[in-house]
Parts: sequence; C-alpha cells; structure tokens
Amino acid sequence: MEWTKETAYEKMQEIYTDRVMQDEKRRIFQQVYRHLNEHLGDLAVKSGLKEEAEKQLRYFKEYTFMPGDNLFQSMRYVFFLARGDRKGDQAETQQHLNRIYRSLFQPAGLKNPYIPDSFWDTPLGVACLVAEEGIEAAYPVLDEMVEAE
Repeated sequence: MEWTKETAYEKMQEIYTDRVMQDEKRRIFQQVYRHLNEHLGDLAVKSGLKEEAEKQLRYFKEYTFMPGDNLFQSMRYVFFLARGDRKGDQAETQQHLNRIYRSLFQPAGLKNPYIPDSFWDTPLGVACLVAEEGIEAAYPVLDEMVEAE
C-alpha cells in the first residue's frame, strides 16, 4: 500500500485502540513488577513492599493508570504520538523515550540500555519507533499488518 502520513495515522488509530494500549500497559506492568520483586529478593528485603503499596499496585494494574510522572505516563504519551492524537516537542518526547528504555532495558551496572530486536515488534516498540523517527518509520510495519488482515 502507498502510505501517506494521514493514512498511516488513521491505520494506527484503528490498530492502537484503548484496549490495545491498556493490554500493553498491563504486560509491561507485569514485567516491571516481577523485576522489582526479583531485585527486592536480591537485596534481602523480599517483603520490602508494605501492604498499602501492594494494594495500590494491584489497583494500578487493574485500571492501567498511575498518577504522576512515571513509566506508564510515558507509554501513554508515545501511544498518543503514534496515533497522531498528540504533537510533542522533541525534548519532551526524548525524555519519555529515555524513561521507557531505561526502565525496561537498562540493567544494573550498564550505562546505556540494551534494547532487544524483539521489542520493535511489540505495540510499545512500534509506538516508540514512531515517536523517535516519525510515522514514516512505521510504513513497513503497517504493510505487514495490512497483509496479515
């Protein structure tokens, strides 16, 4: 298919429904939560989270919304950019991308995140690609999605 910015954003809006974005937030939440618990064990404080914090995290997982400036707000930001629902300035966009990459892919002891190739095939990976390089970078992915339909 011959893509234009407008048709690509329309397709992204069709693909990135609120449900898809919520499911992706839940998937990432599970990864980060598991990682947190593993590191609490590494630090010998397995029960380091208070009951109140556990309750709040369960609430966040269920409703896929955390108030404040955090990983999930950054995910929301890049999803909206990918759908064409928001225009962001480059500095703000880079801050959100850095938070996502650092939170998900920067192990202790490394200065820079290591992003696996498989990430770019996920909904969040495609949204980050669009946020970083523009909607044109998603044309090949959109072609694959159209062919799969």
